[in-house]
Amino acid sequence: MLIVLISSRTKIMSIILLIIICGSFFFKDSIIKHYFGVKPGVIFLQQDLGGYSRDKVREIVAARLGEWHLKPVDALYDSHSNHIIPELWGYEVNLPETVDKIMAASRNEYVSPVYEAVLPDITTEDYPSAVISRGNPLKKQIALMINVAWGTEYILPMLEILDANDALTTFFVVGTWARQNENLVKEICSKGHLLGNHGHTDSVVYTALSQQEMKEGLKEVNDLIGAATGQRPKYFTPHKGEYNALVLETVSRQDMRTVLWSIDTVDWNTPGVEKMKAKILDNLHEGAIVLMHPTADTVMLLKEVIPVIKNKGYSFVTLAELFNPHYPPDQR
Repeated sequence: MLIVLISSRTKIMSIILLIIICGSFFFKDSIIKHYFGVKPGVIFLQQDLGGYSRDKVREIVAARLGEWHLKPVDALYDSHSNHIIPELWGYEVNLPETVDKIMAASRNEYVSPVYEAVLPDITTEDYPSAVISRGNPLKKQIALMINVAWGTEYILPMLEILDANDALTTFFVVGTWARQNENLVKEICSKGHLLGNHGHTDSVVYTALSQQEMKEGLKEVNDLIGAATGQRPKYFTPHKGEYNALVLETVSRQDMRTVLWSIDTVDWNTPGVEKMKAKILDNLHEGAIVLMHPTADTVMLLKEVIPVIKNKGYSFVTLAELFNPHYPPDQR
């Protein structure tokens, strides 16, 4: 009787084993795809790659490499004016890392390519004393530069409007103003805006100073801003826009860049909101740098003109972002 029981049990186990073996062959591909292929629902550039093997994924990505290649753009230097337009990095897809990213993606995840930068041959670093007065025209961005030497009543209203419109900007402050208004300097920084150096005083242009006086003045402002915010200015704009070769050299030796503008509102001369608005919109261009100051009309101008410009597809950024050569394909 015992022998019969063992025999029956053996037959049952044999049948189960046979079913498992047959099932493993039948479902082999599904099992491999589930555990070793792309997870179900993974989308790469609108294509569902769920269940694909690594080799198949590599084949698909490799076939489309040319679609994502962007050549770098050299900085454009004008020796006559000593102005320079910043460079842009190029980009190409990193095939191995993109494949790894797809294979590691979670179920139903959308995956984008992994890019690596291709550096240009000519950059702004090759011309440290050159002036920048506009960003690269391939960037759909605009930068406001707000020069502050006097007054406080319009700073907070300007910050409120900028914040409400998700717009960042760069405030160039004079040292005497920064010393007297440390709280506003901190407030500007806390809102994500950039602080620039507008000289230690607006009572004299830098072209009238010795190199040592310029050096000390620049350091004074940088130290004031640094102590208040922890942010050391990288950009300088001269009082009245006046400069010479010595100013540019001195600024560059402080590891800073001299910046001017491509559109001037001339708001200090009170031309009126409508005229300033028309001037900006009539001359608007990719990479524009717009000069303004804290005035009552400028507050109204910001409120009216920012939404109009944003509706044209521009984003408002700091000068650091405008000059940043990193501008990936998905932003172009």
